Amino acid sequence: MVSYQTDKKTGDRIPLFSLENSDNNLILTTEIRDENSELIAKIDRNELTQINKNFDVQGELEKGNGLTLTKRDNGDVIFNAKITEDGYAAVSGIFYVGGKKIRVTDRTVEINDTPRQTVNGVNVHDTFFVGNYDITLTDDGLRF
Repeated sequence: MVSYQTDKKTGDRIPLFSLENSDNNLILTTEIRDENSELIAKIDRNELTQINKNFDVQGELEKGNGLTLTKRDNGDVIFNAKITEDGYAAVSGIFYVGGKKIRVTDRTVEINDTPRQTVNGVNVHDTFFVGNYDITLTDDGLRF
């Protein structure tokens, strides 16, 4: 699971998305909201259960370019999840939680347009998702 820590003191976290490996399939669960906290799309165990009328979704997680959520009016990609050729999951998206804009890709994390790719001051560019099952994004960096 990838989550964002909304409160340093209490450690409260809000899940951004989860990927679980089940019977050799990857299972995606996420809720994607806009900057006003309105629900754009909900994916529960790979099934699209809700989508805002101003957005479109195409594809499937484990095929081709994966599952892609776009704005209907301009085609901007809001979320994409796919399986890479080497069998890893590549997730990118824009999440709004706790008053913050969080942009996640398979190689970067930005909170309010500021890169947050360090753990104890060490840059983990290109590697932070590989083999990690519980990742917490904080305003200070990443926690595993």
